[in-house]
Amino acid sequence: MDLIVDGYNVIFKIPELGYSTEKCDIEILRNRFLALLEQYKEKRKHKLIVVFDGKGHGNSSEARAVGIDVVFSRQDLDADEEIKRMVSNSENPRHITVITADRDIEQYVKKYGCKVVEPLAFYRDMKKNVARLQASEEEGRLFNKEEGDEPASKYLGPTKKEAEYWLKVFLNKSGKMSDD
Repeated sequence: MDLIVDGYNVIFKIPELGYSTEKCDIEILRNRFLALLEQYKEKRKHKLIVVFDGKGHGNSSEARAVGIDVVFSRQDLDADEEIKRMVSNSENPRHITVITADRDIEQYVKKYGCKVVEPLAFYRDMKKNVARLQASEEEGRLFNKEEGDEPASKYLGPTKKEAEYWLKVFLNKSGKMSDD
């Protein structure tokens, strides 16, 4: 399953991401969103494409996200038209989910059999999955810290030969444990 995210549409629909450009620079908002998507992508196997308007919104070719295709629309297209073009050119559009609140995009992609998810629903799911991933990583770190940094022999105990050696070291000639 492929996900196509209408980038700015999602950012501006979710207050937690900073929906007002007066509060924050658009590039900061975009990078914050992409960082969250990177964490989400760690948990998901499907292809993730985020489409942003290329014109007038700080078109940055430096926007990179691990495992995510970040697309800035061309000069002659806006993000809406870019998403429509991707869907119509897809070999299997029924395997595409589009994340948007734009009714025009929704109507268009549904004609091709795409599923459409509202930004807030996607964001809640994304946050839940990221929190689950972080919790499992924390558990993994605790487990690794307890056992992974120690030699396996600490948990298995000494071999019979090692035990005999240490008994000889600590026993005096009379067969009693030495006090020093």
